[in-house]
Amino acid sequence: MGTTYETRRGTLYNERITFYGNVIAWLVHFLFCILFYRLDMTLLFLSNGLSVIYYTISFYFVHRRWYGIFFTGLFIEVVYNAVISTVILGWEINMHYFILMMAYGVFFMPSVSRGQRILTTAIAMLIYSLLFIYVSDGIETLPIQVEQALGLFCILSTVVMIAGLSFIFESAVVEVTDELERSNERLQILASTDGLTGLLNRKVGHEHVSKAIDKAAHEGVPYAIVLGDIDRFKSFNETYGHDCGDRVLQQVASILSDIDGMAVRWGGEEFLVYLSSPSGDFLPIVEQLRQQIESTPLHYAGERLHVTMTFGLAVRVGHDTVEEIVKEADNFLREGKRSGKNQVRTT
Repeated sequence: MGTTYETRRGTLYNERITFYGNVIAWLVHFLFCILFYRLDMTLLFLSNGLSVIYYTISFYFVHRRWYGIFFTGLFIEVVYNAVISTVILGWEINMHYFILMMAYGVFFMPSVSRGQRILTTAIAMLIYSLLFIYVSDGIETLPIQVEQALGLFCILSTVVMIAGLSFIFESAVVEVTDELERSNERLQILASTDGLTGLLNRKVGHEHVSKAIDKAAHEGVPYAIVLGDIDRFKSFNETYGHDCGDRVLQQVASILSDIDGMAVRWGGEEFLVYLSSPSGDFLPIVEQLRQQIESTPLHYAGERLHVTMTFGLAVRVGHDTVEEIVKEADNFLREGKRSGKNQVRTT
């Protein structure tokens, strides 16, 4: 489960961060190209022009999902441009903040190993420290308005990018968490139901019936356990094959599941039904079930098959164990089988 989660989270995050990150980086460097061209700063114009070319090519990396190549190129490009821009324009321009952004962002990249994250952060911090120590004033001087605007832009861009990374990561985690919850719900259903009929399986059905008995006994409401067995079920398998037998089980289960109670696939061709009612009059309900099963034909291999079922009905008021009530219902069921089948037997 953990591996599946990491894989899914990594896929979602990589797909989003590489595409949106590439688009934003392309736009930022394109704007820088225009700015430095107008300021006649040839080196910075060429540097950002190369970045635009790289991010244009890296759309192919994103398309092919070559995330390792993309992130490596991204780190080199961002750090290189931050260094050269800081050296040329000076510390106050705030281009160095993009290095901090990379040191932060690398921890949001699932495709990067822990060792690579630590190494990348260490390199970024070393370069940042060297810039802080050795760079103050730049080689070139910008107009004061441009310098202030560019410095503010770098700060805001870094904040927005960090917030964007966090948002994309959080949304991917939420999406995967929701998917895991849905998967867990499906697994719980699979673990609690019979795969063929869709009814509760014996283990979970026993637990549910036991709780229902406790509730009915506490409230003083009469309840009943009905044990039913499909008549001559073996002949369906032997004559028409196991697929026919499965169809018989599914049809019976479909009828039983419509009752106002709880239906359980108890085992083989045997089903358990739990009923509760203040009137305590359960025999008509079970008889109606028997008649409905008998009157519902099953068409298989061009033939009209006749399905019947024998039931044993055990009624209680007050607490008793599932095992004891099932034992009594089973005894009634056996009586019904010996007496000709296709009937309901009770006290």
